[in-house]
Amino acid sequence: MSRNSAIPTLLPPPLPRWPSVLRRGAAPAHDMDSVQAALRRIRAERLYWPAPRARARRPRAAAFSPGALAAARLAFDDADIVLARDPEMIDPERLEAVFSTDGPVAVWALLGGLRAPVAEGAGVPDASTLLGQARGVSPWTGETLNLEAAVEAQALLRASAMRGRGPVILCGMTPWKRRCVTPFLTGPDGPPRRRGAMLPGNGQPRAVWGAQDMEESARAGSETTAGAAAALRIEDGFLRSIGLGLRHTPPLSLAIAPAPPYFDATRRNGFEDAVSCADFTAALTARAAALRTQLVSLGLTKYNVGRDVAPPDTAGREAILAPGQVEDDASIRLGARDVRRNIDLLAQTRRRFPDAFILYKPHPDVLTGWRPGGLTEDEARRFADAVLPDISATAALAWADRIATITSLMGFEALLRGKAVTTFGRPFYAGWGLTDDLDPPPRDRSLTIDELTAAALILYPSYIDPATRLPAPAEIAVAALARQRADADLPRARLTRAWRDMASWMMARF
Repeated sequence: MSRNSAIPTLLPPPLPRWPSVLRRGAAPAHDMDSVQAALRRIRAERLYWPAPRARARRPRAAAFSPGALAAARLAFDDADIVLARDPEMIDPERLEAVFSTDGPVAVWALLGGLRAPVAEGAGVPDASTLLGQARGVSPWTGETLNLEAAVEAQALLRASAMRGRGPVILCGMTPWKRRCVTPFLTGPDGPPRRRGAMLPGNGQPRAVWGAQDMEESARAGSETTAGAAAALRIEDGFLRSIGLGLRHTPPLSLAIAPAPPYFDATRRNGFEDAVSCADFTAALTARAAALRTQLVSLGLTKYNVGRDVAPPDTAGREAILAPGQVEDDASIRLGARDVRRNIDLLAQTRRRFPDAFILYKPHPDVLTGWRPGGLTEDEARRFADAVLPDISATAALAWADRIATITSLMGFEALLRGKAVTTFGRPFYAGWGLTDDLDPPPRDRSLTIDELTAAALILYPSYIDPATRLPAPAEIAVAALARQRADADLPRARLTRAWRDMASWMMARF
């Protein structure tokens, strides 16, 4: 319990080593409407309690010392009381009272609307008064937060911690991928573990990467677990890194969901679930609009590679960018039907837009020579007017009037920039009323561009701040990507890229 005693916390860190976002101390008084709104959310989402472990007890009363246990027995039957060492051992779902001589824990209970005799007897102010004088602190930057922003940060951190309960078992991943996933799925039971570390009978949640078939993982899990929990499927997010994953650049964002990944158009997937469950409030769409403006002004894309070489002159013709893809990628296998090869993309684009100027940009993973989908320049020029392998996505998107793609994420990045998009496959951003689709996926609603942005960049993926290694909102990740790109030419960054290139080359050949 000493972990909390040194800091006058109002809201507990969801995990012991994480910082507190709401503290007692000198701060401008908050208006009563903000205080009451914050208090309602704190109680509804149980933000007043740390993330409980997978096997935490659910008592009506919790005592945190032998002396406190004696006081608790005067008010509750023994069967309804748990003597606990740490708050993580208690799930607050049924909790009515907390008996503790530890000041912060008693204060958390007051904020949760629970009985806290020690705090009440010590003259601690009521919950509204405590919140009215609270000081919000950003866990990522240390800057002052208003009450609403502090509660939002607490909710994000606690939700991330709760997703990692179990701990999560990582199935079929390389050691490097396990290291990348660890900060995203660390919870109150510790970091995720590899498959061989499963605990018998624990029902631990399992995680696989991308569209990997779950049957093998389920069979492996059934040998050592009873009633394996639903699988989490992991895939790179839409704002990933400064550099390629194939070059072992760690991701700042991942999409983690129990449903199939966003690129699986053969069945209902996690992105469609996120859209279905979303409440696109005015505040959320305004946040998405601001994020979209920031991304466009910074020129950020998924990988942020390539050079800003001069694009070709179109002589007044419609400029169409046709981005190549990795032809055995899961987004092609599960998201395309008639058009599945880069040469077919170019042929169909020329057929649909016979008078346009078509620029073909090969996929950066294909350019490494390690992934299929490469075309010679002569092959590409049967249908394309120009081929520019090294042009950055930002420069190519700025040049284009329209993007023609199978399922490439560049189609989504073009929508963010207000460009026209034609799809020949069924990417996650198609079918919502924003694209020209040759094989439209079935949807049950239409979306505005800000609603699509909110779903794709705020609600669906998870982010990690590379400086603090904490779960973070999209805005913190975008700021980190901008800093990393600005520092990309520094000697240390160049050395890191050289080391990763060499390691990737070795791993691809041995």
